[in-house]
Amino acid sequence: MWSLKICCLILMCTHLLRCERQFKSVPVTVKSYKDETVLLPCYLDESDVKPRVRWYKDGTLLGDSKDPGTLLPPRVQMHANFSIQINEIRESDTAAYTCEVIRPEPWGPIRQTHSVEVQYPPTVMTIPDDGFLEVKKGEFVDIGCETTGFPPPVVEWRKDGEVMEILEHRSRIRFKASHRMQAGAYECIANNGVGSPVAASIRVIIQDAPVVIAQRTFVHTAPGLRAALLADVQFAVPPARTAWYRDGRPVNTDDRVLSIAQGSTYQLIFRSIRTTDLGNYTFRAENKLGMADVSYKLTGVPNIASFKVDPALNKASPTGFTLVWEVDSYSTIIEYYLWIRQYYGRPATDEPDPLTTDPSTSIWSKIVVPGDSSEGPIHNALYVVRGLTPSTVYEALVASRNRFGWSKLSAVLHFATEPGVGNTPSVVDYSDISPILEDIETEPQNISQAQIFGIYDFVDNNNCKRSCISQTLFVTALLLLYFKLYV
Repeated sequence: MWSLKICCLILMCTHLLRCERQFKSVPVTVKSYKDETVLLPCYLDESDVKPRVRWYKDGTLLGDSKDPGTLLPPRVQMHANFSIQINEIRESDTAAYTCEVIRPEPWGPIRQTHSVEVQYPPTVMTIPDDGFLEVKKGEFVDIGCETTGFPPPVVEWRKDGEVMEILEHRSRIRFKASHRMQAGAYECIANNGVGSPVAASIRVIIQDAPVVIAQRTFVHTAPGLRAALLADVQFAVPPARTAWYRDGRPVNTDDRVLSIAQGSTYQLIFRSIRTTDLGNYTFRAENKLGMADVSYKLTGVPNIASFKVDPALNKASPTGFTLVWEVDSYSTIIEYYLWIRQYYGRPATDEPDPLTTDPSTSIWSKIVVPGDSSEGPIHNALYVVRGLTPSTVYEALVASRNRFGWSKLSAVLHFATEPGVGNTPSVVDYSDISPILEDIETEPQNISQAQIFGIYDFVDNNNCKRSCISQTLFVTALLLLYFKLYV
């Protein structure tokens, strides 16, 4: 009985040992670089006498030690200890290599597996393969980069040299072309830590309506002079058809009036201005997706006057202030309109103050200043404003007129009078305030004399009635200011 049990135990142990030896494996991962040599060992027991060894690559027989007919690949050789050597290793050699030791019964085969990973630098191929994509505004942009390399490369994107903020690394990006500024050079950069990163570029073009800008749309000139209207087509895909118009009709060009295009810059040149040339012009750029217009005013009216801010020129007194300004005009200046009012740091209004019920003191007062007899083009004017209140801040505007009409209004000039004798301002001391220029909102380029009057000429409308009321309000305001300061 005991002998039977012992025999059974021996058989069981033998079976377990046989199973263990049959599936025994020593997994090893071998990482190598391209063109290196890799040696894969095959481990044998000392009891293995004249064993038969087979090598497999991803399950396919690679070589058999007992079968001379099994030829190893040219770059693979088997040594006497049954290890194999792979020379000049390549990307295609990445695989699982298994050494199988076959032994006689009752022993089963022993298998050992080696994973070979051939590391090599990345490569990139763009999608589309020509590296160019053109879509219309509103369509989708779908671009990408197909990469190879081991380890698998990480891809990052740049647009016009700037890193794109993408939540995750991806080899393909897709977005809607909602604006022309999304066009540009998209670059994908692949890096896996082996060798240097590689990059590929895709040029994306987004078709949209033209975009036109102009540095000057109000062009001052005079008969006999040369003048030019310039337009810059910043964007036009597909290319735009361009034309110059005057009052809705194409401009007729000849030896005197020329239309010239240089790159993206378009010019309408007048070699010698005639009075009949003055007027409104339009440059138009148009393609199948839309058009862009820029309007110009070719005029003989003066340019915008500019106040001079200079302590040597701007003489201040308690009741007066010297204003100096300059204007460009190729024709004689007939007159100036100088507008003056007190400044309280709040929007202008001709309504009474809702808090104090005091009449408004911010109504513009117009002063007509005679022009000069100079033909220009630079005209200088000086005017001493009198009858002002001591220690008070004022603001001023000026417009110029020549035989062609009125200029646009100047920038606002803030200035202050000096304190009077024995006068101490009760709220704020304005005596140290220097003249300050403040730009006003840009008026329409084709502003006319009637428009200027409609905005500012409060006093001249209904002259008798309005003038009387304004004078009464002004006197009342002076009395109230006097009592505040001195009583």
